[in-house]
Amino acid sequence: MKKSDWLQHYKKRQVKADEAISVIQSHDKIFIAPFCNEPQTLVEELVRQKDRFDQTILYTLNLGSPCLYANPVCESHFIIHSFLHSARLKPAYENQFCDYLPVNLSKISSWLKENPVDVALIQVRPPDENGHCHLGISVDIIHALIQHANVVIAQVNEELPVSHGHVYVDAAEIDHFILSNRPLLEIHSGEGREEERIIGQYVAEIIPERATIQVGVGRLADIILGSLKGKRDLGIHSGSITDTVVELMESGVVTNACKEINPNQTVCTTLTGTERLYGYAHQNEAIQLLPVDYTHNPAIIAQISQFYSINSALEVDLSGNVNAEQAGRYPIGGVGGQMDFIIGSRLSKGGKSIIALPSTAKKGTESRIKLSTTFVTSIKSEIDYVVTEHGVASLFGKTVKQRNAELLAVTHPVFKEELKWQLKQLVY
Repeated sequence: MKKSDWLQHYKKRQVKADEAISVIQSHDKIFIAPFCNEPQTLVEELVRQKDRFDQTILYTLNLGSPCLYANPVCESHFIIHSFLHSARLKPAYENQFCDYLPVNLSKISSWLKENPVDVALIQVRPPDENGHCHLGISVDIIHALIQHANVVIAQVNEELPVSHGHVYVDAAEIDHFILSNRPLLEIHSGEGREEERIIGQYVAEIIPERATIQVGVGRLADIILGSLKGKRDLGIHSGSITDTVVELMESGVVTNACKEINPNQTVCTTLTGTERLYGYAHQNEAIQLLPVDYTHNPAIIAQISQFYSINSALEVDLSGNVNAEQAGRYPIGGVGGQMDFIIGSRLSKGGKSIIALPSTAKKGTESRIKLSTTFVTSIKSEIDYVVTEHGVASLFGKTVKQRNAELLAVTHPVFKEELKWQLKQLVY
């Protein structure tokens, strides 16, 4: 498209937020851009106009979002279908206007093809000289979303960094632009507990030099990353990266020099950190943001040797099945990309899958290692190691009884005898 054409399109399609949201009607299906790239001004206006809507469906992936649409006053106006839950969705879940949609991240683009939506709400930078709007801090499923949405509304935010990778969309693909510069959503890592630091040390002992790693999100994930500071020539191919990755890149721990694909580049689909991370990614070709059907594709990951997936869980049963999505009646996470990366690590030459978690929950009153788990996110046959503050359980190639023994060894001592007793009640 000629500059005069896209520039005219861009100017002609600029509207106020209330006018843009006015195109949405009751019962429409709305997909809100995921993670920290959620368009806050558009979401705020959507919630402000809530009384116009009856059972309008909102598709979300929540990580860093304030989840304004989960406020109890939004009940009956919105129905939330979340691929990735957060604690902020709990009021909506309890009031029965929120439900969990378990789809692996690598498959959401395919899901969109089969389930097109009425409206996509996204966030971009202003068009560059070529008419390209940069996505800034998250690529995720945006390209597929634009392709499979009837109407695309973009919040134009100059605060977004100019990142590298598959990070731009043509201005001509966007139907309405609302101009709203504002600080980006951020995720701050909390202070780690002693048992988490010990877990990080155990994980670091497993990771060899020159390995490529994927690490999940959250405080424990950041602590594990921080425990890798003594390593050399690590690579990163992950779903998200945080501020801690900046430290590892600046110190030379992460060089990506040994990766067979995307050498010398940290690969992810989203940035989930603070202004430090966003500033570091600005015009930095060493960080590449790519769509989830690339970053989370096991066939792509399999091309990287010594690929180690490192993920956490809510609980693990004594055979090695992993629950990373639901505690009791309430989903507090999601399948996310855990199985995508675990399968990729198992296909990688020399690759391994690691599940890391504290041995207890609820201030030490409940064991996270259980006889069985009702919800299974990742299956026992795909897990190489389970790590707690009490050590490393090595599972691959072990019989069920051997797995039981390995996992009992990393169970908190307070709960070990009770678990042994429960195990004796089973008939093999």
